[in-house]
This record gives sequence, C-alpha cells and structure tokens, in this order.
Amino acid sequence: MLKITIIESQYSAPDDEEDYCPEPVSTSTDETVGFRELVQMMRDYPHTSCWPVTGGTYEWLTSETHQDPYTSEYTESSLHYSHDNPPRAAKYWRAAMRAVGLIK
Repeated sequence: MLKITIIESQYSAPDDEEDYCPEPVSTSTDETVGFRELVQMMRDYPHTSCWPVTGGTYEWLTSETHQDPYTSEYTESSLHYSHDNPPRAAKYWRAAMRAVGLIK
C-alpha cells in the first residue's frame, strides 16, 4: 500500500481586470492505495510537474482544469507522493509512472 496526497485548488471566477492572478483555496486529502489503483488514478492526471519525467518522489501529476458552469470557479487537482511512506515505497511511485507511460 502506498500513501498519496491529493491537493485540490479552487480559483475564484475571473473578474474584468486584465491582470487575473487570484490566490487559490486549497484542500488536501491523504489516501492509501494499492499499486493497481495508483496506476488507474495516475491516468486521470495527464500533466507532469516537470519534463523529462524521472519518477522522482518530488514530481507530481496535475489534472485538467475544470470550470464550474454556475459559479465560474476553476478547480485543479494534483496527485503527490506522500513522504510519510517508508523509503522503500518510492520505487512503486516510479513503477506506476512507467506503467502509465510517463517514463519510457
């Protein structure tokens, strides 16, 4: 089992100002998942934090940004390796990235 952290950030609706740079409201959730579930979750987060991807525990994945049609707020979610894992668990984070096809 591997501990992961999901951070969800909500940005307020854009106003008419040209310089739109709002501060997000963020919440984090910790989950414990198996390897197969981690691979399935990673498929929902297509954007990587850096390029080229090495599978390091400092790298994270980000989802597509979604806009709420009623409030016009933007929501972005990111998937992170939890550093509460024992050191030996880091290899599974990299192996999941390889299984998804992020690492050749």
